[in-house]
Amino acid sequence: MNTKDQAIQLIDKVCEHYKITHNQMTAMSKTNHFKICKNSDNELVRLAEIRMALSYFLYMHCPLRLTEIAPLVGYKDHSTMSIYRKRIEFYIQTEDPKFFPYYLKVIDLASDLGISMKLKRILSYTNIAFIDHCGKVHLEVSN
Repeated sequence: MNTKDQAIQLIDKVCEHYKITHNQMTAMSKTNHFKICKNSDNELVRLAEIRMALSYFLYMHCPLRLTEIAPLVGYKDHSTMSIYRKRIEFYIQTEDPKFFPYYLKVIDLASDLGISMKLKRILSYTNIAFIDHCGKVHLEVSN
């Protein structure tokens, strides 16, 4: 199982790759997060996409709560991640040209760090899982 330390290493590695500081990634204005910044090579980097890619990856592959992930990637609280989860899944499914390269880079860097992607958090609204006293899982289909 992946750890919080590995999550932090991945965040650091992503910042290093895009040549931004962790402070740049987590910087917020009074009204909204900065969406784009210039890295140390004076290139534009899309911070919103980096945050979305990192937060989704960490949520899906690390045993961290949304409230733990949010401040690590620069969100004020977990609600932003909750609201955008379906949008991120759509971006991944459609290989959105603005978002998808950032997500692929997060996957590449996670792989380089030895972060496992074998286990994935289960998100299901159609099946409800129950566990009996013997530890056996039973699924009920919602109508």
